[in-house]
Amino acid sequence: MTYLRWMYPIMSVYKQEAEFPMVEAGTTLGLGGLYVKPGVEPTQLPSPPAPKLLGPFESLIRFSGLDCHKLRKESIRSVKGIMSAVIAVIILIIMVVQVFTYMGIEDKPFTVGWAESTVYAFMALQALISAIAVICWTRENFVSQFEDTLSRLRTMRLSTSQSIDDYTNFHRKAAVMIVPIFAVILSTSFYSSVTNRYQLNDSSTFYSESIVHQFSPFIDFIGCLASSLAIVIYVTVNTALNREIKHFNKELTNSARFQQLTLPQVLNNYSKRHSDLIQLTRFVNQHLSKYGGIVPFFSLTAFVNVAYIVGSFKESLDPVMYVLLNGYMLISMGITIAGLSPLVKVQNNVTTWLKLGYDLIFSRS
Repeated sequence: MTYLRWMYPIMSVYKQEAEFPMVEAGTTLGLGGLYVKPGVEPTQLPSPPAPKLLGPFESLIRFSGLDCHKLRKESIRSVKGIMSAVIAVIILIIMVVQVFTYMGIEDKPFTVGWAESTVYAFMALQALISAIAVICWTRENFVSQFEDTLSRLRTMRLSTSQSIDDYTNFHRKAAVMIVPIFAVILSTSFYSSVTNRYQLNDSSTFYSESIVHQFSPFIDFIGCLASSLAIVIYVTVNTALNREIKHFNKELTNSARFQQLTLPQVLNNYSKRHSDLIQLTRFVNQHLSKYGGIVPFFSLTAFVNVAYIVGSFKESLDPVMYVLLNGYMLISMGITIAGLSPLVKVQNNVTTWLKLGYDLIFSRS
């Protein structure tokens, strides 16, 4: 993120204010666990346990077969490490075969069969990328590292708020949001396998005669699991980062209003938090940017094609397939939005962060 390089000079300007104290030390002034006393370093509370951002979804990751944290150097040769690698490779091979099967279907461009096979191909592609992302994130211990850094940043807050670290409601919403992915994709898969309703113009029998067609419900279940877990991890991490930046902005605003930035202890605390937040944002961007750049493109392409089918061939569609394709349109757009909106929110909060810093600079110049 190129805009991060503009953050470094902001906090250095605050240090000039420490030479002109305007508030008497020896008071908390609403600083929570940070007690400011002349000649004494601020006392920090013990580091709280790392917040469990994924909650019940951690168990779902272990169940999915995509959990590859045992593939790290220290445990890759263990029995669990070998089993994790074998399961992950089998899952990826199955998903790759499905993608190439869909892409191998031949039909005239812009026919209903061509559009439908394209929808399934791009949804299978986004599921494959999601599976690879989950495997990489678990292998690199990405979420745990993020939680540890977040736990350290929590000790540096000047005020406490349990709502910032409470993800119970978020987990409930996430569970509700991923249900349509399973419901629509699996329903379409079962219905198409039983009735052989793929390729509605029936100009090609390549897919219906393939073994992938017979096992599509099982393969699609794996794809649903991978897509759902990737979305949950991606959105959860960005949400946690968003909350921390917003809380930092709020505390910085309050400290400036009450002239607490004149206190060296408070100023040093903000400087350290500022630096850590920059590093954390870069760390998150490094691990999530590829997923955020690829998956929304695939899901958006699927959305365009299914919208073309529903809008152009409504009269020739089976009623059940018409409903299911509308469901595909909704979930493909939902995956696209889930891949883009967290980035926008982080960008907006960082922009607020920069604006606040420069406002403080110019108000004192």
